[in-house]
Amino acid sequence: MIRCLAVLLVVLALQACQSDPPPPTAEEQAVFDTPVDVELVVPAVRNAMRYDVGRIEAPSGSIVRLVMDNRATTSGAMIHNVVVLRDAGAIDRVGSAAAREADHIPDDPAIVAYTPLAGPGARTAVVFTMPPPGTYPFICTYPGHYTMMQGTLVSTPDPAVPDSVAIADVD
Repeated sequence: MIRCLAVLLVVLALQACQSDPPPPTAEEQAVFDTPVDVELVVPAVRNAMRYDVGRIEAPSGSIVRLVMDNRATTSGAMIHNVVVLRDAGAIDRVGSAAAREADHIPDDPAIVAYTPLAGPGARTAVVFTMPPPGTYPFICTYPGHYTMMQGTLVSTPDPAVPDSVAIADVD
C-alpha cells in the first residue's frame, strides 16, 4: 500500500511539472504571423542542454523566422533561446556576459539576432534578414548553457543574385 502511494505521488509530481506553457502574447503571436521567406526551427533535445540540430541555413538577404522549440517537459532549468553571433570569437564573451543580464541577452555588437527565452514546452521566435553569405555561430545564453548548446547558421549566396555579371564587349 505504501509503495502504491509512493508511485502515485511520483506520477502526480511529474504531471505537475508538465503543465502547459502559457499561450503566446499578442506580440509573440505577431512574430509567428509575420510573412517570411524561410522558417528555421531549432529544437532543443527534450530535457537536455543540447540543440537537436547543429546546422541550419537560408539564403543571404532572405527574411527568416528563427524559432526556438523548447521540447523540455520536466525541469524549470531547461529554459532556452537561440542567439546568432557574427563570429565564433564572441561565444565566450556573450555567453559569460548573458549571466549578468535580467533577460540573459547582453548588449553586444556581435549579436545578429536572438529569440526570447522559451520555457519548457514553449516556442519563441524572431524575424530578421539573413546576413551576408558566411557562417554564424548560434548559442543558448541561459546561464551555463552556452558551452554545450551551440550550432551554426549558414547564410548561403542568394540564387537570385548572380555571383558575377558578364559584360559584353561593345565595338
